[in-house]
Amino acid sequence: MNINNGVLISFDESGFTGPQLLNEDQPFFVYASHDLDGEDSALLIKLLRSEFRLQGAELKAQRLKKRADWEAIAKVICEATRRRANVVTHEKRTALCGKFFEYFFEPVLADYSTAFYQVGFHKYIMNTMSQLLPSQPLDDRTIASQMQAFMRSFEPDDAPNIFAAKDDEFPIEIQRILAFCSGYASVIHEKTGHLKPGGPLSGKWTLDLTSTSLFSSLFHFWGHKHPRLEVLCDESKPLAEVAPFFNGWVGQDQAIAITNGRSEVELKGNLVAPIHLGRSENHSSLQLADLLAGMTNDVCIRGNEAPSVARDWVRQHTIHSHSVGFEPEFTQKGNSVVRVGREILKELSKRASTGADPLDGIVRYIDRLATQYGLQTSMY
Repeated sequence: MNINNGVLISFDESGFTGPQLLNEDQPFFVYASHDLDGEDSALLIKLLRSEFRLQGAELKAQRLKKRADWEAIAKVICEATRRRANVVTHEKRTALCGKFFEYFFEPVLADYSTAFYQVGFHKYIMNTMSQLLPSQPLDDRTIASQMQAFMRSFEPDDAPNIFAAKDDEFPIEIQRILAFCSGYASVIHEKTGHLKPGGPLSGKWTLDLTSTSLFSSLFHFWGHKHPRLEVLCDESKPLAEVAPFFNGWVGQDQAIAITNGRSEVELKGNLVAPIHLGRSENHSSLQLADLLAGMTNDVCIRGNEAPSVARDWVRQHTIHSHSVGFEPEFTQKGNSVVRVGREILKELSKRASTGADPLDGIVRYIDRLATQYGLQTSMY
């Protein structure tokens, strides 16, 4: 690759399980990137090998973090990449619950979705589900498993317990969510049908977090830091299939303004060439990205038991606004977002049970709730 035309940004992941977001052995997905070029990356890899007598064709975080001197290794990596890298992290179960809102609630609420997002209804649903679902055993009969199955196939038969809403054994919040899905099943089916595998807009990688993380890191961070970018990613089937989208940014030297209904941001990412997919065995910069991703995953899993230098580095380099994790404040009864969200869900489930229009007068209803509970709608 010719890296003289743009700053080289290298990406790699840790905890990849594709669309299987309920993998208990790997609860986190991390996507890491940095802007050290190939030569500087090679020098750092050489230093690590020499100083810590590291063997093997490649340096892999999965192996290194088992060593007694892992903290010292992590310190060298952190010092060399400080302010030269970023990471996006996903707690997979919570990410699955966020996807649930996107593919079960959003199709029904789409015409007035801004009103729901402004009061943090998505936050309430995502965190409530994340809190209440983990106690269930993971087999084909559970709600969590069927959520994942439907969002891979978009076949209603793969989620009978969600669209039937016959179970009363769940907490009231889950019962109301199931009532919503059952009552508006036909709308959900109709508006997600185009995502079935083989359809016009196949949702084969709907649950994959790789391309989502790449998008966040590339267009919300690196594109704002460097005017021209050369992008190198570790080989990935999802990225290989969505590469044409990213390649559409080649020569795109203008920012694109977008809004999520709550605020407006600019996407920037002027690529000098199509995304290159490579192997870490051939690129020192990918080996370094792997080390950053693995170090971050170690922090996510071990928390305070991970090296303090790594914990500090992760805190400073995480793109928090684009990372997903359980937020307990959005499950606390005294939180105004929770109080408003609970009432909205109660109303929607009631309408679903009677076949009523879910959106009739809903904006006024949400505004009254926000006023009643003192919620600042612009916060979310």
